[in-house]
Amino acid sequence: MNGQILLMNDRKRFLLWAAVAAVVVLVSGGENVLAYNVICVPNMGVNPSCTVAPSPHTIQEAVTYASPFDIIYVGPGTYNENVVINTASISLFGAQAGNDARVDRHDPSKESIVNAGRAGPAFTVNANFVVIDGFTVEGGIPAGIYVSPTGPAPVRRPQVLNNILQNNSTGVYLACSTTQSVEGATAERNLFRNNNLAPGISPGVGMASVGKPGLPPVLVQAAVITENEFTGNQAVAISVALTIGATITENTSENDGSLVVFRYTSDSQFTDNQGKNFGHTGVLAWYHGDAAIDIGPNNADLEISHNTLEKGEAPISNGMAFTTAFGKGVSDLLNVVGNKIGRFPGYGIVAEESSVVGTDNESSIIDNQVYENGRGGIFIERATSNNSGLLLFDNDAEGNGGYDCEDGTTGSFTSGTANTWFNNIGNTSTPAGLCAPGKKHN
Repeated sequence: MNGQILLMNDRKRFLLWAAVAAVVVLVSGGENVLAYNVICVPNMGVNPSCTVAPSPHTIQEAVTYASPFDIIYVGPGTYNENVVINTASISLFGAQAGNDARVDRHDPSKESIVNAGRAGPAFTVNANFVVIDGFTVEGGIPAGIYVSPTGPAPVRRPQVLNNILQNNSTGVYLACSTTQSVEGATAERNLFRNNNLAPGISPGVGMASVGKPGLPPVLVQAAVITENEFTGNQAVAISVALTIGATITENTSENDGSLVVFRYTSDSQFTDNQGKNFGHTGVLAWYHGDAAIDIGPNNADLEISHNTLEKGEAPISNGMAFTTAFGKGVSDLLNVVGNKIGRFPGYGIVAEESSVVGTDNESSIIDNQVYENGRGGIFIERATSNNSGLLLFDNDAEGNGGYDCEDGTTGSFTSGTANTWFNNIGNTSTPAGLCAPGKKHN
């Protein structure tokens, strides 16, 4: 809790300085006040508020020159660079800064394109409170934008806004060092497409939030991933591992390998996201998940709610899977609520044999609509010690092949299973009594 309060205070200080900077520009008419500079690349004609002459010819020259709270405007064109940012509180604005990357960004001549040329990331962020807004970023290995501490302190509050991230290994990578975390990162209104460039740490990933294993592990903290579009990333749109307090909302996915993978996470939310046609353009061989949403080992306090998933192609056969594909480990307090999942060749929701759902862990599957899936609707597979203590309540599972509701466990709860099934709608179930025909719930 104390860490979250500190992050909130950092955010308030960042917003305060941003407001001060804006006032300085308005009052001074662009003059250099409080060491606040406006730097333009490649020439002074990029923006009328430029204060630094002569203009740097490259983005790296501008970044190296900049002091905290400086702004760098980058004009349209292609910049074959690998930019390293070590100065805190600077903002880099491409030609499309402030323009949603998901809407009407089809003219490359109007873009500031940073091409890393497979020689490293296009942008490497090693400093606090850096803003990257309005670029097209491509050719980056291991990522187009790589955020990772290299010094003795965390990297705090990087913001990645309104960028097109294409043809990288991974679009954006939040990566902790051995001793330091990435805290409070925001990725918003970006377009992640066709990030399948190999080799890389994780080719085929739109965005990755990955901490560092160890004792204790170093975690990515309080990342916000919201209102982004993902398409054609052949492993997974979003990979979340060794992460605490992530908020992932209102993103869309089409033709990605899968939508999200969770491993070793806690206190996170995945809410109001939409995706379809998973696996349609192929799945990279290294990726071994089998669902649009894969819940791997050792997650706690994870909410997956009000998402819409439709259509998968092998090997993405299931809508949502508690899976051992990424290793085994017990997860607790998982809440799957209010999702719509349909037209997958396998199951809508499945807890696989010996999967990660723990014993008597108060996890729940509530108020989901699961329809027209090939092998079945909701299936809790038999397991030696796991997949028990679940509450399955108010789900609508209709029109699925096989059984709408199925539980292979044994115990002293509903119909002799190890789980509690109550008020579920479905025409077929095994054993009998897990669900029954009825009207849809409100």
